[in-house]
Amino acid sequence: MTEPDSIGVLITGPGDAQLSAVLFRGGWADIDFIATIDDAGTLPTSDIDSARAFRDLLDRYVARVFGSQGSGR
Repeated sequence: MTEPDSIGVLITGPGDAQLSAVLFRGGWADIDFIATIDDAGTLPTSDIDSARAFRDLLDRYVARVFGSQGSGR
């Protein structure tokens, strides 16, 4: 396959926390998370028009799910 329709990542952390993000060719994403047993669901996304916009979205949601630990960059 030379032109996939989507790409996804699964990020895991302490205490079974996880963030799943799938970016689709059309400029939208499905983002689901489990922060704790009582804090899980789907996070909102808007039109994603660049790799930078997707990175910024993931940065916000990684901080939301795993807590802010610095930028890591």
